[in-house]
Amino acid sequence: MKNAKRTFNAIASAGVGYALGEINSAYILGMRKGYDIRKKGTGNAGATNTMLLEGKLAGGFVMLFDMGKAVAAVKLCQKLFPDYISAGETAGTAAILGHMFPALLDFRGGKGLACIGGTILALGDFPVMISFATAVLLKTRYLCAVPISASVFYPLYRGFTTRNWHGAAILGTVAIPVFAKHLENLKRIQENRELKVDFLWNKEKELERTGLQEVSDMIDRGEIPDKHPLPPMPASKEE
Repeated sequence: MKNAKRTFNAIASAGVGYALGEINSAYILGMRKGYDIRKKGTGNAGATNTMLLEGKLAGGFVMLFDMGKAVAAVKLCQKLFPDYISAGETAGTAAILGHMFPALLDFRGGKGLACIGGTILALGDFPVMISFATAVLLKTRYLCAVPISASVFYPLYRGFTTRNWHGAAILGTVAIPVFAKHLENLKRIQENRELKVDFLWNKEKELERTGLQEVSDMIDRGEIPDKHPLPPMPASKEE
């Protein structure tokens, strides 16, 4: 009986988390503007692409919304299933996977950064992971490095600090999907075409470095650029 209840709680936690994770604010915002965000800009249904296409305010809203749905999933399932020790980890993991692979959107969602952050926030480890993310950003300057590294580091941290290795193992299942979702980013890093976090305060320099100035000009004219391969890098100026 106890095993049956635990199985039910685990499935229910995963179901609640996945259902909340499927709610994609970037997609909804894009459709309200008349386009499918997965076919525009970078093609990602997340905060960064929204920021590129609609500005910092819209991108910030999407990031907060995506964090919030993960927080809601974790806290709700911890409340609903108090006897299941890994309810929060299960719900948070499912919310991340629901965001990345939403059935309602043909399994083509975002890349999971904000949902990972929301899960960590709800589980009470946000200060430590903010320090970790800051260190990663200072070292790499690439935002995509944060979810890739956090999806590996955080489950280990959670396991060692709580001794709940069952929950830690569940959190660890997102590592491979997160890595796979960022293969395109890693390729662009090799080609020196991935936007760095410097984009937030030095937009023009980053657009010029990555060859995305033309895309930005289209957005400034009120046009929403279709998803396409990045243009050839501009020829470097001789010293």
